[in-house]
Amino acid sequence: MALRLLAARMYTAEEVADRLVRKGIGRMAAEEVVSELVSGGIIDDKYYAECYINDAVKIGRKGSYRIRQELLRKGLPKAVIDRAFDEADVDFYAALREYVSDKLSVTDISSRRDYERFRAMLARRGYTLDEIRSVLDEYEFDFE
Repeated sequence: MALRLLAARMYTAEEVADRLVRKGIGRMAAEEVVSELVSGGIIDDKYYAECYINDAVKIGRKGSYRIRQELLRKGLPKAVIDRAFDEADVDFYAALREYVSDKLSVTDISSRRDYERFRAMLARRGYTLDEIRSVLDEYEFDFE
């Protein structure tokens, strides 16, 4: 059952164990199966985190804070997440700059309220306020 799950897409060890339990397998048996899959190299949480970070930045255009929260919700240990972020080959600042450029090409910011909404949207995507401020400072906004 676990191998069938993993054939469709990648899962963390915690996600596989939870899904097995939901399918009616006992917690102890599910954790034993997951342990064997981890020791066999079939489940690799660090590799999962690295792939997730790359995809979230390049495809989902998310910031580091939101990605960390999502990985924690998926059951990854903080140490694994930190190591994956250290080894990730992504530039969050460049990704934010590109995202802002794309959004501003179709979004009209003509008031302070629009500007604040735009900043809040970027913050919800997981970018830090310093990153947001430094990227938005590159643009001239014309409002009173």
